Amino acid sequence: MANAANKVRQTFLDKGVSQTLQNIRIVNPDLKPNEISMALCYLRKARHLSRELVESESKGRKQVWLYTYHHQKLPKDQNANS
Repeated sequence: MANAANKVRQTFLDKGVSQTLQNIRIVNPDLKPNEISMALCYLRKARHLSRELVESESKGRKQVWLYTYHHQKLPKDQNANS
């Protein structure tokens, strides 16, 4: 878990696009789902991630969160709604 946030951050930097939890799991098979979730939560609390609810492309859940990484910290009110 020590490097989970760094690995998740690097995934966003390498891909350069918004990612879902499932996409992050595919890129980082060595991380457990709960480690990825905690890393995403940490990055959101640090105001480097924003998220939006989108329709799922796979079977199962109807909607999933789409995370977008920002190099600069977001304003406090920007992240409060998600």
